[in-house]
Amino acid sequence: MKPIFFTLAILFFMLTSCGKQSSEYQRLKEQNDSLINAKHKLQEEVDGYFSAMDQIEQNIEKIKSTENTISIQPVNQEFDNDTRSKINEDLTYLNEMLQSNKAELARLKAKLKKSAFKSAEIERTLTRLTKALEEENSKVILLQAELSKKDSLIVQLSSTVDELGKNVENLATENKTKEVKIKEQDDAIHTAWYVFGTRSELKEQKIITSDGLFSQQQVLQRDFNKNYFVRIDARNTKSIPLYSSRAKILTNHPKSSYTLEKENGNFVLIIVDPNEFWSVSKYLVIEVD
Repeated sequence: MKPIFFTLAILFFMLTSCGKQSSEYQRLKEQNDSLINAKHKLQEEVDGYFSAMDQIEQNIEKIKSTENTISIQPVNQEFDNDTRSKINEDLTYLNEMLQSNKAELARLKAKLKKSAFKSAEIERTLTRLTKALEEENSKVILLQAELSKKDSLIVQLSSTVDELGKNVENLATENKTKEVKIKEQDDAIHTAWYVFGTRSELKEQKIITSDGLFSQQQVLQRDFNKNYFVRIDARNTKSIPLYSSRAKILTNHPKSSYTLEKENGNFVLIIVDPNEFWSVSKYLVIEVD
């Protein structure tokens, strides 16, 4: 009986010992699996940080490249419609890129703050990227300010040019009016009138008058008929054909300023010095037969 009992005791001890080893193994295995799973999650989280930061880095380079393509022309040069449209599209693209990357950085910072994982390298990278985005944002703001200033100056210049154009137009009109007035005044100054006719014709037009048989003949003393006179430019009229073999000048004109010469038996008045001839009177009356 003792050998059997002893054998049973050994078997019981062995079975109990194996059960304890199996339980400890299971616990260690679960703990190991949990650590492996945590490691995988941590690796995914770290890979996510670096992937996002790498994308932001690439986006910053795209932002810089786009900024370099925008050319704000000098103020005195206007944009054509295509150039203006392209600049607006580029600025819209830059603003959208900046805002989306700022939002992504804010998300990464918030995630890192809540995470049990801490990395000084990732924090430094996020800080550097934030600063880089702020710098590019400042550049875009400057570009927008330059474009706005250019547009404002172009509007002012256009307004000034329009105003100057109106002033020039007004001055041109004023000058034209002055020129016409000066010409009218000049023509008036150099306008003269002449008439020739028989005594009876001149009397009929009240160009010459006499109150009595023995009274002295008077010339241009009353309301004579001005329409009977021929209007001329005293500067250009150098000779007046009289179509008569007899001629007598009745108005006062310096004798040295003219001559009476015959052509084909008829007199022609030759004005030698127009300025002197018309200096006494702008009216010339000649009596002919």
